[in-house]
Amino acid sequence: MAFALLLVPAEPAVASDQRAKKLLGLTLPLRLALTAQQSGATAIVTTSPETKKLLDDPRLRIPVVEARPSGTSLITAPENLLIHRGLLSQVEKTRGGADTHLVDDAVPFAPPYGFEPILIADKPSRSRGTSALLRSLRKPQDGWTSTLLNRYISLFFTRFLVATPLTPNTVSLGILLIGLGGAYAASLGPYATTLLGALLFQMQSVLDGCDGEMSRLTFRGSVTGEWLDTIGDDLTNYGFFTAAAWGLFKTTAQPLYLVAGATVLFCGLLTSGIEYRYLVKIGSGDLNKYPIGVGAAPGGSGPPTLLDRVSPLFKRDTFVFLTLLAAALNILGVFLILFALGAVGIVVAVVKAELRMARERKAAAS
Repeated sequence: MAFALLLVPAEPAVASDQRAKKLLGLTLPLRLALTAQQSGATAIVTTSPETKKLLDDPRLRIPVVEARPSGTSLITAPENLLIHRGLLSQVEKTRGGADTHLVDDAVPFAPPYGFEPILIADKPSRSRGTSALLRSLRKPQDGWTSTLLNRYISLFFTRFLVATPLTPNTVSLGILLIGLGGAYAASLGPYATTLLGALLFQMQSVLDGCDGEMSRLTFRGSVTGEWLDTIGDDLTNYGFFTAAAWGLFKTTAQPLYLVAGATVLFCGLLTSGIEYRYLVKIGSGDLNKYPIGVGAAPGGSGPPTLLDRVSPLFKRDTFVFLTLLAAALNILGVFLILFALGAVGIVVAVVKAELRMARERKAAAS
């Protein structure tokens, strides 16, 4: 059953001045409305002219009306309520279309990194809401390095980036330039410039979380943004390791490094070509949707294999950090060879995924 979100005057009354204040880039009524839209709401209901002005935003594509549309259930929320982006979907799932008040009616809701609804009434509650929203941007599928290091840094920067005119796509392009700068530095050869390149590579990996975090906080996600993020990561990966191979060859004259760099580049382009073809077919640019079937990736089944167990080492956040450590210890050549072998393993995993999907399509057709 379709539902509409009813926005009622802020509770308590002293919190009414919180309505127009932005919390991480959005006013509270607009954040509520966009969350409802994302969860499948068909309309926003309010009789307040001030609230209607705050909802005048091109991101909100559902109508703002003064009365409940016929044939809809109603979810009611105070204008100053902050909720997790998954709460409204859970309400619809558990309450079966019954009218619900998000403050008065308890709804079982405990997703990873979730939070209970928070009434934003003063400075302490705004601080608590800010922390809850930022924490909710973490992902259960984050790798070891993202969980323990990268997210802390990216969330720190995202908190300030959403208050600027910068868009997530603009940030994606800026992050790509940092990554390409790291590749250029690595191509020069000497230890100092190679280490600088690895530092820039790690910086790109850390800041790579910011564009997605901004998109989710401000509801500016798009397929274009997904492709910018995916292609930017791949260009940085292939660019750095190819450049590092050239830099190592210049300083050592060892052709093995050129072979390793060429292997990484060839396997990477082949893998990306296969994965991109799948993403184009499903209308997405999010590489996490490719069912590679390794570790926690979509398509995985059965007991964990050895590749499943070591797959966190091949998550981008971890192998980029290991690259920095290898450059600092002056053993980047060894790591380059190991990564070339890993790139071959990823090609094998992708080919196996393609064969599995082909069998599934054949079985479905028959």
